[in-house]
Amino acid sequence: MKILQITAALEQGGVERGTVEMAAFIVSQGGQSFVASQGGRMVKDLEEGGTRHFLLPLASRNPMTILYSAWQLRKIISREKIDLLHARSRAPAWAAFFAGKLTGVKMVTTFHGTHRIQNRVKKWYNSVMVRGVRVIAISEFIKNHILQNYSCSADLIDVAPRGFNPALFDPDLINIEQQQALKQQLHLPSGVAVVSLPGRLTRWKGQLLFLEALAQIQDLPWQALLIGGSDKKNAYIKELKRVVQQFEIADRVTFAGAQENIVPYYAISDLVVSASTEPEAFGRVAVEAQAMAKPIIASAHGGSLETVRDGDTGWLFNSGDAIDLADKLRAALSGNIDLSKVGAVGRQWVTENYTIDKMCQKEWDAYQKVPRINGH
Repeated sequence: MKILQITAALEQGGVERGTVEMAAFIVSQGGQSFVASQGGRMVKDLEEGGTRHFLLPLASRNPMTILYSAWQLRKIISREKIDLLHARSRAPAWAAFFAGKLTGVKMVTTFHGTHRIQNRVKKWYNSVMVRGVRVIAISEFIKNHILQNYSCSADLIDVAPRGFNPALFDPDLINIEQQQALKQQLHLPSGVAVVSLPGRLTRWKGQLLFLEALAQIQDLPWQALLIGGSDKKNAYIKELKRVVQQFEIADRVTFAGAQENIVPYYAISDLVVSASTEPEAFGRVAVEAQAMAKPIIASAHGGSLETVRDGDTGWLFNSGDAIDLADKLRAALSGNIDLSKVGAVGRQWVTENYTIDKMCQKEWDAYQKVPRINGH
């Protein structure tokens, strides 16, 4: 079975990671894996895992560039005798859609996000993500979004929740000495609870809401970490630094920056927060935190409603409500709850339900439902 995944780029992010993880799984199942993208730092990992990569300008939304990519994909499909196309974002999906029409090869898509619907033109542009013969949704939330907004039968949608890599997200991999060294590096005092919010420094990830909630629990002992990089415009990070000064918590909040390996940062955290003000399509942070046996406090919308068991593996707070978030933080940090027990339950929960193997197996199962022209 020869499968060609088509995605915009392979630089960073959940879509890209899912592409690389699925490519490795295809190879593990005895299939032949191909990926077309605009390239990026993950290409090396892809090729080391046995996948062939084709460089095309697939991140471009220019109609002429999309048609050029479609023509190039047609050549690849014919030359490599591709059995199935798997598109993961909109512009690449249009190129794949046209290439599929030219060659007769079927396409499946993975619907990774809600994709804003501002007008009819935008909705039509987004609709390519339901033009595959199978549509893979990364959560029940995304499945419901598809059914509410697009003409797609529920029978054609396969839900394949994202997952974590157990070989990487394992609490036993980071020993006490390593944790202490990192805490010293970050100037974190010993014996004080560490509360982390991982996520790119962008407004919808809820850092401002998090800081507002922290300002309401200054009577408790805690140190906070904001883990994530910012884009080229640094106005938001400047705003965040002004806010910590205004709330008089600057000495208790550390901006840790972007981290290639976030696992040690989960390891030194006592509590992890996902405060997104818009629904997460899935939300890997909630699952990764639980995989590291850390209780999670998450906004009660989107994928978190599926991955966080409220009061069991963590807590859900009313989206956008700093007071409710502060109340949940206070309850968790009050000393009346055994956070290690909550973390242990969370780790068991996600290990049973949200690993990359389970994710990839569900995408593979969707592939098996597609009739292919070569009859494999």
